[in-house]
Amino acid sequence: MSAPTLNTPFILHEVRSHRWKQNIADGFKLIATFSLALLAAAIVITAVSAQVAQTFGFLGFLIVFVFIGIAYFVIQFISLFWLFFFYFWASVQTMRQRTLLTLLQTAIETGKPLQDIIRAHASSCSLRYAARLQRFANALDSGLPLEAAVREHWGLFRYDVAAMIRLGGNAPETIRTLENVAKDESDFAAIRTTNIIRVVYLCALVIWILQIATFHFIRIIPEFKYMFAEFDSEFPALTDVVISAADYFVQYWYLLAPFALLFVLLAVFYLLLQTNIAVFRPLGLRRMFRNTDSAKFLLVFAVGVRQKFSIPTILQMYRWTVPSDYLRKKGAVIQKAVESGGDWIDAVCRAGFVSEPEASLLKSAQRTGNTATVLDQLAQSKERTQVRRDDVFSKMAFIPLIFLFAAVIGTFVIAMFLPLIQLITNLSF
Repeated sequence: MSAPTLNTPFILHEVRSHRWKQNIADGFKLIATFSLALLAAAIVITAVSAQVAQTFGFLGFLIVFVFIGIAYFVIQFISLFWLFFFYFWASVQTMRQRTLLTLLQTAIETGKPLQDIIRAHASSCSLRYAARLQRFANALDSGLPLEAAVREHWGLFRYDVAAMIRLGGNAPETIRTLENVAKDESDFAAIRTTNIIRVVYLCALVIWILQIATFHFIRIIPEFKYMFAEFDSEFPALTDVVISAADYFVQYWYLLAPFALLFVLLAVFYLLLQTNIAVFRPLGLRRMFRNTDSAKFLLVFAVGVRQKFSIPTILQMYRWTVPSDYLRKKGAVIQKAVESGGDWIDAVCRAGFVSEPEASLLKSAQRTGNTATVLDQLAQSKERTQVRRDDVFSKMAFIPLIFLFAAVIGTFVIAMFLPLIQLITNLSF
């Protein structure tokens, strides 16, 4: 079997992309720090301006108005900023993983020490991440094998990648599997980015609508009611509904706050799960990401089978590396069933990592000695299915919510203009 060839343009593209996104993330960090400092200053100055207003009259009122406006703008900016900052942070983390896999492949194919390549890459990274890479290179210099160095530097590699390296080491088959993982992630990056942008856009829209609605409910609608009370005219039914909703919001806002918090948490959970950086599975969302969890499990299993590890050893390695208690318990259930004499394929099927037809395919592959290849193919198929489902889900959520927001805004505008039209008509006649 011929050794894989070195793809130099791909390596340069990965490193340049990593540098570019790292610079953007660093810029966002500076903006975030500046924004928080500006917000704190605006709050302090606004509090001081309230005292100044009592002394300087109209000038003091202008000062209060200006700084309250600044505080409102900063709050709105920060609310939207952190969504985009999170996206770039997740992109940097994903790019780091792909870059590390590329560097590992480069070291194997060129025969150069991995620690030297890691140090060369560290010179172009941020200080904190560069320090982590330096410590990893120093561990390799001390004589630690690659799998031991990965174990000692928890979090540098993603959990499934770490498990594959610890099981397969620097064997050519393991490097080829890791290369396929990096290629698949690069192919799916555009779709995942589109999904995340849709969610971020919806979150930004909700934040903007809530801020505008809160201002109207607290300031505009009370003045609107006071102004029309002088004309002794009744409001249209639609306007009464909007005014009643505003009164309810002002009086019982604390009852609606949990729903807003729930929306924010669901959005954050979805974004975290989409990035594959943070792995946790809250109750109710586990089924949505079953395919990607299964794909990672099957990839780890394929490397272990290919290196001829025992099934309990592979399961133990998976449990050591996976950071989710939910997935760790599933691995423990499979391991217990195997150690009790059960068939590992049936145990994996009962755990939900493969379906019954896929389990039958694995049993056929086991009889022909082709288990590892079939595991790789099933993993790739499940990852593609997950990406397609995420894309469909984000589209199904995006389009109806946009229409819903448009309907809410349109209803509010019509309800506010109906009394004006009615008043103008009455005055005309």
